[in-house]
Parts: sequence; C-alpha cells; structure tokens
Amino acid sequence: MFSFLKSFTKFEKIILLTIFVVYIHNLFLDVMAVDAAQYAGISAEMAQTNSYLEVKEFGKDYLDKPPLLFWLSSASIKIFGSSNFAYKLPSFLFLLFSLYALYRFCILYYTLKIAKYALLILATSQAYFLMTNDVRTDAILTSCVIISCWLFGLYFSFGKIKHLIFASLFIGFAMLAKGPIGLVAILFPVGIHLIYKKEWKQLFSFQWLLVVLIIALVLFPMSYGLYHQFDLQPDKITNGIKGQKGLYFFYWLQSFGRITGENIWNNNTPWHFFIGTSLWDFFPWFFPLLFAVYFKIKQLFFDKKASPEIISFVGFTALFFFLSLSKYKLPHYVFVTFPFAAILVAEYLSKISIKSMKNWIVVNVIFGYIILALLIIYPILFFKENYYLIIILILLQILILFFFRKKPEDFIIQYISPVLILNVFMSFIFYPKLVTFQSDAMAAKWMKENHPLEKVALYNKPSHLFNFYSQNPFNKVIDKEKLKKYNEKIWLYVNEEDLKDIENSNLKIISKKTFNQYRITILKLNFLLENKRKEVLNYRYLIQIDQ
Repeated sequence: MFSFLKSFTKFEKIILLTIFVVYIHNLFLDVMAVDAAQYAGISAEMAQTNSYLEVKEFGKDYLDKPPLLFWLSSASIKIFGSSNFAYKLPSFLFLLFSLYALYRFCILYYTLKIAKYALLILATSQAYFLMTNDVRTDAILTSCVIISCWLFGLYFSFGKIKHLIFASLFIGFAMLAKGPIGLVAILFPVGIHLIYKKEWKQLFSFQWLLVVLIIALVLFPMSYGLYHQFDLQPDKITNGIKGQKGLYFFYWLQSFGRITGENIWNNNTPWHFFIGTSLWDFFPWFFPLLFAVYFKIKQLFFDKKASPEIISFVGFTALFFFLSLSKYKLPHYVFVTFPFAAILVAEYLSKISIKSMKNWIVVNVIFGYIILALLIIYPILFFKENYYLIIILILLQILILFFFRKKPEDFIIQYISPVLILNVFMSFIFYPKLVTFQSDAMAAKWMKENHPLEKVALYNKPSHLFNFYSQNPFNKVIDKEKLKKYNEKIWLYVNEEDLKDIENSNLKIISKKTFNQYRITILKLNFLLENKRKEVLNYRYLIQIDQ
C-alpha cells in the first residue's frame, strides 16, 4: 500500500511527514465541545455498557447520528482505554485511507502529477487538519465517499466483482456514518458519470442488485436496533416527541427533512453559507478552486474528450448545491465535497501556464506574510507564552518567504509550505492553549489527579466532557433537594449561578477550585486579546460539601 510513496520526491516526502506529524499530534489534543465531546461521551458509555444496537446517552435513548463512529471509537476505547487517542484513532485511520484512495482514483483517470497534487491539496486543507483534531462523523463519511468512488472506478475499468463488493460496503459504511447523504454522495456522481460516458450496460446492469443487497446487509444491525428501540415502542417519548419512529428518522427525516422542512432544525443560514465557511475550511485552496470549477465547465462544454471522468465535478458541484439547500447548516457538513474539490484543483494547476503559476505564487506569498504577521503578534496580543517555539516558526516562515527558490515547477510545494507552518503552530501552540478553557475537561482531570477516590457529582446537569475525562460515563447528577439529603462529604461541579445558590444555603463549602470556561468552537476577538479576555470568561467550580 505504501509503495505509492516512491513516486514522491524527497522534499515532497518531508512535506508528507510534516503533515503526518501534525495529524498524529492532533490525536492527543483534548476533545472539543460540543459535538465531538458528545460523541466521545457516547462512545465511552457504549464501551462500558456494550449496548451497541440501542445507543444511549447518559443512560437515555439517543436518536440523532448513526452509530458507526460510536461503534468504532468504543471498540478503540476498550483496547486503549478512555483517552483522546482512543476516541480519535478510527477516524484518523479512515482519513489516511481516503488520501490513498484519492491518489489511486487520480492514477486511474489522470496523470501521476495530478494524483500527487490532489493528495497534497486535500491533506493540507484546513478541513483535514481539523478532522484529525475535532473528530465528528464527517471524517468517516468523507473518507467512505472517496474510497467507494475509487472502488467503483476500478470496477468500471477492470470489471472485477470484488471491487463492486467493496464499493458497496463503503456505501453502507458512509450511511452508517451520517445517514442517506452517504448514498447520495456516492451513487449520484457515479451515476451521472456513467450517463456522461454513455456506459449504458454498466448503468442498467443486474449487478446493481448485488450493491443493494450488500448495502442492506451492512445497514441491517443498525436498522434492527432502531426498530426495536423506537418503532416497537410507540408510547416512548424521544427528543420531546411521542412515538418517534427510528427507521423513518434515519432514512428520511434527519437528512432529507432538512431540505423539505419536515425536520424542525433550522438555523436560518443563507444559501451562500458554505461559500463563506469554505474560505477557511478549504484554505489555502479555495481561490484556486473557483478557477478550477470554471476551467472544468469550459472543458466539459468545449473539449469533452479531455475529461476522462465527471465523478469529481458532479461530486463537488452537485453535493455543494444540495447541501446549500438545507435549512440547517454547519461548516463541517460540506467537508464531504472536498476530496472532489482537490481533484478539480489538481487538474487545473497541472494545466495552467507559467504566467498563471507565478500569479498564484504571488497569492501564496501574501498568505505567507499574513501567517508571519499572525505568528509575530500572537505572543504580544493573544497568549504570552511558548516564545521559543514561536520564534522557531517565525524563522522558518521567513526562510520560506525570502530564501526558498520560487521556480514554477516547485509551485505546489511553495503553496503548501506556509500553510504547514500555520498548522504546526495551531497543533502545537494554539489548540493546546485553547482547550485549557474547557472547564468540564480541566475539572475532571484535576479531580482524577488530585482526589481520584473521593465522590464527585455534577450539579443539575450532566457533562460529556466531565464524564469522558473522569473516565466515568455514569457520574451522578444531583439537584439541591437531593444534596440536602446527602449525609457525607462530596465534591460538586457547579457553575457560577449554582455556586451562589449553594453559598446562600446552609451547606458548608470546605474546598473550592476555580476553572476558566469559554466555548472555544466560537472564537471572538475579545477572548483572543489578552487584555480583554476576563470580560468574556465564565467560571466553573469544583467545591467540596461537608454535611
């Protein structure tokens, strides 16, 4: 499998190694609230209860995301223990396989140069760095989509039934990762490709019945669990709805209901929402992507023979359009389109003129100066520490900007290098500092390190992060009335309002530890600025009550 690395130059291998090091380091960073923390908590709970067919959250019925991430991460937690690494490892392995599949897909239809470009482009997109850190269901979905498309490409080219079987398996895995979008994201571009190529025998082959059968077998365990957990219990109230049907929710409401309006989730995002978020999520390749889409459209209209496949074009443009129709959007929903986008950009960059390359080098230099400015002001205005590592990164960025020879043939390397500096900075400096403001995780770690044998409870509401880092998915949640009846010492994790309430009661607080709290997935300038941070921070507390 790793023999393909022989096609890369020594410098390209250094870049790949640097990317890999950042990915690996991201595996050990703390899980971020809200989604990743919830999924990590559910996975840890599943590892304890072995309730795989009926997914539970805090011991109650869970009906939202499909279970593949929970199954894989809970198995990893059973092997490696409850840790950041164990939770993130399965998704990371899928992402590595997706990069290999992308390379092989491009080799199937394009040149070696385009294959290498596509791999480097996707691997250095901010979305891929993010998915190795803030692990949600999108990593597995994105990976399964491009892997399945590659396997279908192999099947169409060589006719081997094993490729069709494995392509079908990964459709099933994609649906187990995030629902019917996995089916649409694969079969729609593949089907349009067959129509475009006029492969009517492939399109109307009876072997598609085998695809349906394999997908059904992969989905059977989840479907069986949903049916028994929800459909057979019409009096059960789930997510505030009586008689919620699990199968209908998974196969229609959760995905298509966001377009039809049947799903109540609506965050009033505009149709162009993903265009704005992709500026960062597909950085630094977003602007070349705009030109690449235009280049591909011209090619399809005026030089059809030059386009060996249309899976990548349809996979990006159609999916991007469909996802934009959703009434509820979050930035990571569009990550599934980025492997296709990487192919489009790679093809475009491999065919542009020397003059155009020089223009993109200018754009890259501007990015490089912005990153250099960020590195310089970070310890001055934001977090005043890690000086030595930041100085090293500043020197490296200066070296790249001023002394790295800018030959057109080295374009892709030049475009990547400043971005690697940025992500080394984020992985080794910025994110480790950022996660210290997740009070639930910090409090659980402190409790486990300093009072591992003493009783602790959460006041009024549960916490996925606290449970995950205390390595106990069944921490008690107690309210004021239960606390009054408690007749022994106990630690409580409370917020500021609850602390005041307890202080005004007859309960005796004998110890108190304070933790900074900020929702780090929604960053604002006042939080980042050192002299403004206290104005926006909240606080959480571990207090010991003596009855």
